[in-house]
Amino acid sequence: MRLQSSINAPTTLVHRAREVLTYALQPVVNIHTGGVYGYEALLRGIGALGFNDVKQLLSAAWQQHCAVELDELLRELAIAQFVQLPNAARYRLFFNVDPRLLAGEEPDATLALLHRYGLTPEVLCFDLSEHTDLTAQPSIANTIATYRRQHFQFAIDDFGSGYAGLRLLYEYPPDLLKIDRFFINGIATDHRKRLFVANAVQLAHVMGISVIAEGVETAPELLACREVGCDLVQGFFIAHPQLQIEDLRVNYEHIHAVNQRDRREPHTDLALIEERMEYIPPLLASAKVKSLFEAFRRHKAYTIIPLLDDAERPLGLIHEADIKEHIYSAYGRDLILNPAFTRTLFDFARPCPTIDRHASVERMLEAFSANVNPAGIIVTQDARYIGFISAMALLQLIEQKNIAVARDQNPLTKLPGNIPIHNYVSHHLNGDTVMRHFVYFDFDHFKAFNDHYGFRMGDRAILMFAELLRKELSSGAWFIGHIGGDDFFAGIHDAPSAQVLNQIQYLLAKFSADVQSLYDPEDRQRGFIRACDRFGEKREMPLMRCSAALIEMRPGERYGCVEALGRVIAHMKHQAKTSISGLVFRHDADTRGSSQIIADEMVS
Repeated sequence: MRLQSSINAPTTLVHRAREVLTYALQPVVNIHTGGVYGYEALLRGIGALGFNDVKQLLSAAWQQHCAVELDELLRELAIAQFVQLPNAARYRLFFNVDPRLLAGEEPDATLALLHRYGLTPEVLCFDLSEHTDLTAQPSIANTIATYRRQHFQFAIDDFGSGYAGLRLLYEYPPDLLKIDRFFINGIATDHRKRLFVANAVQLAHVMGISVIAEGVETAPELLACREVGCDLVQGFFIAHPQLQIEDLRVNYEHIHAVNQRDRREPHTDLALIEERMEYIPPLLASAKVKSLFEAFRRHKAYTIIPLLDDAERPLGLIHEADIKEHIYSAYGRDLILNPAFTRTLFDFARPCPTIDRHASVERMLEAFSANVNPAGIIVTQDARYIGFISAMALLQLIEQKNIAVARDQNPLTKLPGNIPIHNYVSHHLNGDTVMRHFVYFDFDHFKAFNDHYGFRMGDRAILMFAELLRKELSSGAWFIGHIGGDDFFAGIHDAPSAQVLNQIQYLLAKFSADVQSLYDPEDRQRGFIRACDRFGEKREMPLMRCSAALIEMRPGERYGCVEALGRVIAHMKHQAKTSISGLVFRHDADTRGSSQIIADEMVS
């Protein structure tokens, strides 16, 4: 039963709320495809009641002893709006619940409300805001457990902005975790925010929890959230909250288009995953128990059967071993088929990690490791079952991925090698609609250093620069790679030129200062070493540094082919090596021209 209000009749506040309040729906979508996972219900009309926000409205309801009646009204308004969606049962409704009402609450009233609108409990996901200290109310844990037994979902909202975030995550492990928009705003360029979100995502994934990035407003924020591993996304960049149902879509194609245009990650695991995935015919939880016997009889090669809800969302796996006593016993089979037998298919299901098909192999391994002896991983697309990867197939998948990564990365620095670099440049070279920057790095006086100090010290210099690239260009949209030897590459698109120039200038200066630590004190003090040049003649060789050729390509500019770009790069690298700063910047894609600036001139 719901908590009882001290006033039985609906109050004036509830009457007025019924007249003016309504809900707008904002889509929560797959971060890779833009396919809708669900919709968050956002309350509208609060100002007409004389309140500034939801918090004030709820406080007034508590003061007037009508919090229960108001909450029941809000749940019905949200569900009534949601159910107008075509195929509403296929999606999830995210509803912000007042946590103070959860203590001692039973799900009966909400179950009856959902049933009245033709919906199942799997549809509803309660958002528990971190702005309320749930850890101060131990009885809420029992309520959440009761709701979970009825297959309701829970999400921790505003994660990172409220009370005892990690403790809340530990004591009330949710199905989904929503990262507060404070950490999403500017994540593409803010290294600390990126680090926080990346660690939160990793922790959630280890616990088998999917992550939603809230408040995404730009394409760079979307891509940054995807890179740190977020599974779902919502915000103005996807769609504004809509009061009119006809303005909502079930797929937001521009999200897929943004991901298609982006090629910072040269590898995708999709092909590997699809190769190892198999389709095991599932059962719906609403089916009769006897269908379980028929399924195992028809598909003798399988020892597990995926169980789905009516919207084809995975609920778990049914293991043949768990029902052997019923299958191989006439008495057991008769018992389970008896109409008086109250167990459902869900009672036979075990939890199983569920992963979107666009996830990385590493993400799959995290999910697999977070569970106790799972049979494998259920694979979904837009939250719906599409196949299964067994534990053995996952091991084979990991081996394949390791081989592929080793093939395409430099063995010393573990950075992407020539093949992914060539793919990146080819993709962004021509006809792009955004600004692009390519940077080619080359050490100056490296051979003399390597000959004088030995190849091990040479490797240390190369590794030093690789780590510097990872550190300084890890935020934002940078792709970095190791061409080979002392040659490196970096690329970025849709970034301001001034920002790119500042980053490259700082990186070159930092390496020039750091690399001196590899020299003997006397050589460092002299500022040179005595070594043979490339012609074998002994002479004084300056201390090592790195030079860079930076090319800016504006929207619509093109070089024609990678080879044409290579010829321009070779000329620019020669100029960079002879310049004081070691940097040459070109901002004209006409290969016949010479519209380039040596950084020395920019400073002067």
